[in-house]
Amino acid sequence: MDLLLKLLFICPMLFIAGIVDGISGGGGIIALPTYLFAGLPVNLAYGCNKLQSCLGTCGSLYKYSKDGFADHKAGLFCSVTTVIGSFSATRIMLILPEKIQTVIICIMMCFIISLTFLISKVRSGEFTRVRVTKENIIRFLAIGMTIGLYDGFFGPGGSTVAMMLLSLIFGYDIRCANGTGKIMVVVSNLTAVVNYALEGSILYTIAVPATISNILGSYIGASVASKKGVGIVRIFTILVVIIVVIQGITKLL
Repeated sequence: MDLLLKLLFICPMLFIAGIVDGISGGGGIIALPTYLFAGLPVNLAYGCNKLQSCLGTCGSLYKYSKDGFADHKAGLFCSVTTVIGSFSATRIMLILPEKIQTVIICIMMCFIISLTFLISKVRSGEFTRVRVTKENIIRFLAIGMTIGLYDGFFGPGGSTVAMMLLSLIFGYDIRCANGTGKIMVVVSNLTAVVNYALEGSILYTIAVPATISNILGSYIGASVASKKGVGIVRIFTILVVIIVVIQGITKLL
């Protein structure tokens, strides 16, 4: 495909990915294969995906924050270790052979599959804020490291994983868990973007228009989630996990 054809294919798909990500996370499940299908090499696909995901998630995070569905203090504590995890995982991925990268991706798929057994336990809590105690700080740091490593090694579904962990461990309202989780995802993606940019693995002529499309979709998705409430978030969370599982099975066959 030439540049124009690629953009005509990528931008609408990234808009849809943004809507999905804004509602429940997991837009990367659509975005990353889109870049690859358009013919981008793996490293460029990952680099463009990280830039678009970072700024696109900012759009939905802004909407969640504006509507009061983001615990910023908790998100900042989580982000301390998110940076460490994301930086370490991204640097490792940049130097690994493609075959080993594939093995890591399959392992991450197995992790996602295991989460399907936890979906039924995710109940909408009543908390939009959690007390900052020593015990909770340790939990925040552990969650942050988990999301950083996950996002650096794999990426798609990161917001969904963060939402589920925050909801299960702290009893957050699912919308607030989603909004708070996006703080970590933004920080993790920003860390990865710096690494990919330094390696020259971002094709800006594609990444910038794709990012604009994704931001618009993310904001719309977050607006839908805030208005429709817990039900729509739960439905999209289950759909995202099912799609990731199907992708994982396809890769393993």
